[in-house]
Amino acid sequence: MKSKNKRKIVIAAIVVVVLILLSFVNLPIWAVAPGKAQEVASLIKIEGASNTPKSGHIFMTDVSLGPVSPVQWLLDKMNSNVELVPSSAILGNSPPSSFIPTQLDEMKQSKQAATVAALSYLGYDLNIINGALIAGIAKVSVVSSVLHVGDLITDVNGTTITSARQFVSVVSTFKPKDSVKISYIPAALVANRGSSGSVAKTVSVTLGSRPDDASKPYLGINITDGVSYNTPFKVTISTPGIGGPSAGLAFTLGIIDRIEGGGLTKGNTIAATGTISPDGSVGDVGGVPQKTITVERAGAKLFLVPPQEFNAAMSKASPELKVEAVSTLKQAVADIEAFANSSK
Repeated sequence: MKSKNKRKIVIAAIVVVVLILLSFVNLPIWAVAPGKAQEVASLIKIEGASNTPKSGHIFMTDVSLGPVSPVQWLLDKMNSNVELVPSSAILGNSPPSSFIPTQLDEMKQSKQAATVAALSYLGYDLNIINGALIAGIAKVSVVSSVLHVGDLITDVNGTTITSARQFVSVVSTFKPKDSVKISYIPAALVANRGSSGSVAKTVSVTLGSRPDDASKPYLGINITDGVSYNTPFKVTISTPGIGGPSAGLAFTLGIIDRIEGGGLTKGNTIAATGTISPDGSVGDVGGVPQKTITVERAGAKLFLVPPQEFNAAMSKASPELKVEAVSTLKQAVADIEAFANSSK
């Protein structure tokens, strides 16, 4: 009898050790779970504007995201509010180490786009200059010593650049070893160039060869559409430790509401998710089912989502949460106003 009991104890101990070891081993799978909702008003500071007291609430929301161990996988598999996805769906071909820096950079760009979209909607003249924004620079880039992340490229060899797509098109007309002149607005001056005149700098760069095709030119940078602008007052959005672009729409609405002194929300509690472009276009995001759960728990009564995510939001929304699909900032504001009128 003692021998059997001793065997059981040994087996139990082995099981415990195995479970502990498995809890430290991650699978190539990530879990997407409900995160937290945060009121954007507490994150936004507007210097020089009339910040009258607000009467409603605008929430941004995120998801809890990360790799899972075998033990956690079993637990998450039994939770209908958690989605398990291949790590490649989150990381693509990028290494895990690049995930957080990329997310933080996307958040920085999102805040700039939100500021431009909000103030443009309110009618302020921001003296906008469109260009190709440097979002990343490869270690083998030929421009790593002269250009930086956040610089806005505005001209290549005398051709005005107004978008990332145009920049790629212009550069593709050159050959490796060609020398080109690139004009850009330094990252520190992209937001608020001041009134000192032109702030653009010009550098000469010798094009390299693409690693996968030596016949094509190569700079070694990642770019996206970007804008440089002047604001009538300084807008700061504090987001320590928060990454990704999905709060863009919520930030934009928050800036508008702050400047209008709560006139947008009219006392209601709303939430929003979606990327924002400087022109006010709303783009799709991920994790919307989990975000829907989060904002409803936070007390939101209206949830604005990109059109592509409407069905995903409705799959988790209760009858008490109204979900609206919006593709532009103008439409989002109109839906908020309509909701305010209907809830009087």
